[in-house]
Amino acid sequence: MMNKLINPILFIMCLFAMACSDDNNENETFAPFSLEKIYYEVRLERNATSIPIINGSGDISLAIEDENILNAIYSKYNDKEDDRKGHINLYGMQKGSTTLTITDNITKDVETVEVKVTDCYLSYMIAESNHPLLKANTILFFINNPAKESYIFAKDNLHGTLYDRPTMKGSYEFFITPDSKEQLHDIPGLRLTFQTDGEDNDTATSYDFQIIGNNQIFSVIQAFLGVKWEELFDNAHTKSPAPVDFTMKLTAPNTNYQITGVLSTTSIPEHILD
Repeated sequence: MMNKLINPILFIMCLFAMACSDDNNENETFAPFSLEKIYYEVRLERNATSIPIINGSGDISLAIEDENILNAIYSKYNDKEDDRKGHINLYGMQKGSTTLTITDNITKDVETVEVKVTDCYLSYMIAESNHPLLKANTILFFINNPAKESYIFAKDNLHGTLYDRPTMKGSYEFFITPDSKEQLHDIPGLRLTFQTDGEDNDTATSYDFQIIGNNQIFSVIQAFLGVKWEELFDNAHTKSPAPVDFTMKLTAPNTNYQITGVLSTTSIPEHILD
């Protein structure tokens, strides 16, 4: 008898608690969510650019103008005391520009950001150097595009960011040189070509470097820049074939007669052969 009375009471108490919780959610106020900026870039296919969501309810929905260009995934944080409610990861699907509309489903606040998908690229942060061009505390960027563009940026130590404009722009090329001392040892190399300000477009200076690093270094370069190391290694060990020469000489013994000719695939006149 007692169990029959307790079960309905527990059920009513649960309903009351749920109703109170709903009332609290409806009455809870949130500051409008904010973004660090309204323009973002993400490299094609590799890595993600993150957009932090500050304030708001954390209940976010996304709308992408062109899903062929961009993919976006929102991750919500569970800490209600933290102003950071979550973050959005941007993934570049193909080059181009599109917009991403971010909506807080509770507060109804809306922000629209522009997203540009660029060529994939890889950076090389120079910590120590005595080279006159590639100085310490600069960053070299390799762009994965047909022109194989490269940029050198200096770092603004005061603000801890890169300057807006590159100090130099040029191109790059990876190559393999066989070691003349060791038959099966290959030397991976990098050629950088730069033009300094004021030089004619037809003049440039190239710098060759040997690359020293572990296998992971070459794997990353291949993944981000599309460098086909195996082909470079094979080409380095493939000797250029000698020129094709089908010259054949005939001599008659005990005479001074000598005939020189060339073997070929010239067709015989028709109606001669069976």
